[in-house]
Amino acid sequence: MKNIIDFINEALLVEGEIKSEKDFRDAAKAKFEEVFGDELDEKEMNDTIEGILKDNAELVEKGDWGALIGILNKSFAN
Repeated sequence: MKNIIDFINEALLVEGEIKSEKDFRDAAKAKFEEVFGDELDEKEMNDTIEGILKDNAELVEKGDWGALIGILNKSFAN
């Protein structure tokens, strides 16, 4: 299990590498694969990614990928 420092550092590294919607999608898919492994439901994953992008169109338009990564990470907190 990761400690909080490692988790934050990892999130910051990923956030800095995201410069486009494609990068966001790739990072989101990688996060889903890491979290769910063999139990990954690809339809659910794709629906969640699409929902985040659609519900936050203004952030996509601004290119605020850090905020979108934050939203994605919060979706795993449930």
